[in-house]
Amino acid sequence: MFALLWSTGFIGAKLGLPYIGPFTFLAIRFLITLTLLSGLLLFLRPAFPVSRASYAHAFASGLLVHVAYLGGVFGSIKLGLPAGVTAIVVGMQPILTTLVFVAQKSIPAKALLTSTLGFVGLCCVLVKSNGSWSFEWSSLWPAFVALAGITFGTLYQKRKCSSLNVLTLASLQYVPTAIAFALLALVFEQHEPIVWHRDLVFALLWLVLVLSIGAILLMNWMYQHQSAAKAANFFYLAPPFALIEAYLLFGEKISALNTLGILLVLVSLFASNQVVGK
Repeated sequence: MFALLWSTGFIGAKLGLPYIGPFTFLAIRFLITLTLLSGLLLFLRPAFPVSRASYAHAFASGLLVHVAYLGGVFGSIKLGLPAGVTAIVVGMQPILTTLVFVAQKSIPAKALLTSTLGFVGLCCVLVKSNGSWSFEWSSLWPAFVALAGITFGTLYQKRKCSSLNVLTLASLQYVPTAIAFALLALVFEQHEPIVWHRDLVFALLWLVLVLSIGAILLMNWMYQHQSAAKAANFFYLAPPFALIEAYLLFGEKISALNTLGILLVLVSLFASNQVVGK
């Protein structure tokens, strides 16, 4: 269920971005989310941390998990990277998480094999048969920023924020997130118009209710109750879901080599899930 919900975030971005700048889109999204969460906080009254360090850790994790990740994802899609390919790039998170965990030790043969397979698959996704890039680097690099943000952000969150209530944590993360995206929108998108098309309104409501409230609260709960490596593997089904959704809704098509790369990435993610699960 989590992977299916998470995958729709790429589709929501693709659906709404033709009508609005990515930072403006995200600023409005998180301002609405904060407003709704404020009502939940008043009703449920969850515990808040008492130390300044806890607030600082929650804010820092929010900048990584939301600003770096979502800014990268929305930026790549706005710059023309297909939603399905964006999902494949950031879907390498479980493999990168595994590598981070074993970096201080000798890498097990299976982990090294799955990581190598995933890297080869990613290369096949991103290049043409003649060796040139399938996509402009200007649209690719934000996706790699997103990959780093979600990987290191969730690891940081697991280490520093596990004691916080999931609703409290999400609310604290969204404060610097909303501020950051509002500032970025003012700096880079001040003169970019907003077209209030029904697709934008639907995407905004979906991303607020299903992703920023539903999926994020579920993700925070998972990282509190499971190891970071196991929790990360819930992401491994998001790329194939996103690819199917992007094909059905937007007709996104890819080459035979890209398809081979996607299959290799999915196999490596599945194998990584088996390695971590043992």
